[in-house]
Formats: sequence, C-alpha cells, structure tokens
Amino acid sequence: MKVSVLTVYYNRGDQLDESIRSLVSQTYEDLEIIIVDDGSTDDTLERLQQWTDPRIRVISHSNRGFTRSIIKAVAESTGDLIAIHGSGDISYPERIEEQAALLKARPEVGVVGCVVENRNIVTGETAMFHKLKEEERPLTQLLRNNVYTHGEVMFRRSVYDKVGGYREIFKFTQDYDLWLRMAMVTEFASVDRLLYRRYTLPDGVSASVDKMMVQQYLAELGRQCIEMRMDTGRDLIDQYGAHSLFFRKRSKRLAGLLYGLAKAAIIQDRDLTKARKLLQLALDEHDSFKGRLLLAGADFIDRREGRRERALRWIDQLRAVKARRRRALQAAR
Repeated sequence: MKVSVLTVYYNRGDQLDESIRSLVSQTYEDLEIIIVDDGSTDDTLERLQQWTDPRIRVISHSNRGFTRSIIKAVAESTGDLIAIHGSGDISYPERIEEQAALLKARPEVGVVGCVVENRNIVTGETAMFHKLKEEERPLTQLLRNNVYTHGEVMFRRSVYDKVGGYREIFKFTQDYDLWLRMAMVTEFASVDRLLYRRYTLPDGVSASVDKMMVQQYLAELGRQCIEMRMDTGRDLIDQYGAHSLFFRKRSKRLAGLLYGLAKAAIIQDRDLTKARKLLQLALDEHDSFKGRLLLAGADFIDRREGRRERALRWIDQLRAVKARRRRALQAAR
C-alpha cells in the first residue's frame, strides 16, 4: 500500500533539514513525500528546493494557513494511507513501516498513532505522550480530550473521504475535529513504540496562551458538533457553516479549560490582565462562586501596582522552585 507523507512549512527554514532527512530515511519503500510551503517569507522554499529525492514533491502557494494547506496536500496525494508529519518534527526510521503494517494487519482500524517524545524548546522540558487507551471507545476518550498529537498519525484515505476531511473553519484543532468524526466510523489504534519526536516552538500554538484560548473555543465547537451528530445526524457546521461558532451552547466544560488558561497566563506569561479577561470569559461560559472569587482576587491584585509586583515576584519564586524540582527529578532518572 502506498503511503503519502504530508507536511506543511511556514517560515521554518532553520528547522527543516533534519526533519526532511527523517522522512527520506524511512525504511518503508512505497512512499511519496508531499511538502507544502505556505508562502514562507524566509528561506524555507529555497531550502526545500535543494532536496532532490525523487519521492519528494514540493508545492508552493501564497499564505493560506495550515488547514487549507493540508487540505491541498491531501488532494494532491495519491497514497491509500496518509501520514502527517509536523514541520520541524522527527519521524523515526521505522515509523511509516510499523504504522502501515498495523493498518494492513487490522482492517477494522482506520487511524493509528504511536508513542511520542515531546521536547518543549520554550521550557526545556521533555515528556512522553501515549494517550490512546485501546480498551476504551475512541469517541468516549475524545470527548474528554485529544488522544493523538497531529504529526504522529497515519490514517486511511477511505476514512478521510468518508467523513469529509479537514474543515476550513478550524484554524486550530483541525485534527481534533477530524478524529472526532473518524471515531464515528472506524477504530483507533497505536503502535506501542517511540516513533515520533515533536517540538514545541516559541511561535507554536501550545506556547501561546492567546492561541490556546482560540484553540479551546474551536475544540469545544468540535465536541458540540459531534454530540449533535450523535443525536440528529447533522452538526452546527452542516447547518450554519462559517457562522457555526455563534450557535454553540455555553459550556461548563469550556469554562474549566479557560480557568486553566488563566492560570497559565499568570504563571507562563506573568500577565494578570490577561488572566482577568480569561476568568471573565470562563464566567460567561458558566457562572460559579469559585470563578467569581478567583476574578475578585485577580482584580484586587491587578489594580494596584505594588500588589501586582509582589504577586509576580511570588509567582517567579514558585516557578523557580518547580524548575529545581523538575531538574532534580530528571537527574534522579
């Protein structure tokens, strides 16, 4: 079975060579590699064009964003199986071979991941991801949280086509929306081996509280869409298209995630004003005494310069203590 590996680059010239080398070094032979340059303004396209491997095809267009670019890559690909590869990430040499073998051996499975090493360039932390629990229904897990990182996944083209593919409204969480719909028609699996390394970069979604906020609103839209499909066979996007966000229900589930982002705004960004805005958004989703108390505390601290500076110094001390504990744990391993 032919595998199409798809990857989209935007201003990633300095992360390109090792990442592409990991693709041309795959042990699986029946392979095409489609690389989209999404209107980069650095030397990304020039670097891509230096690769002469006959399996590589480079597509370049004006900046359209990731979702439109990956839709274009799927449309241009010819493989029965489609593997996603994040820009700058590393696929281990046996990744494609092992995931394709699982899909060949298990026709009931339409989506497969693997164990992922996540390296956070911002914090220096490393973590191992292997979220899918095969003993539990994929859709049940997905309604709680995503079970894959995007770049680790391989899926069948037939399943992609059956559910309608990526949807342009999802600037972020386009993968999560796709997995939710795929989980209604196929089984999920994972190769129980480390086959992929993912990097969290300073301009990535997970390094920005603002981008993560948009991500959480879109993720909630995806969840509400699939819950509606389970009840009625159609979803908000089917009915309202690009305006569907205006028709979603307020959500206690989203409120909890926004509280978490408010904490990140304080600890990660040292931005109490942003935290206050996130706390207010959380209250707009679901009113609670705890939320009102947190917002009142943030207001009390943020409105006086002296209080704000003392609070931020305390936060910096707390971060330093946590960093020392992390280093101690890593050294102990």
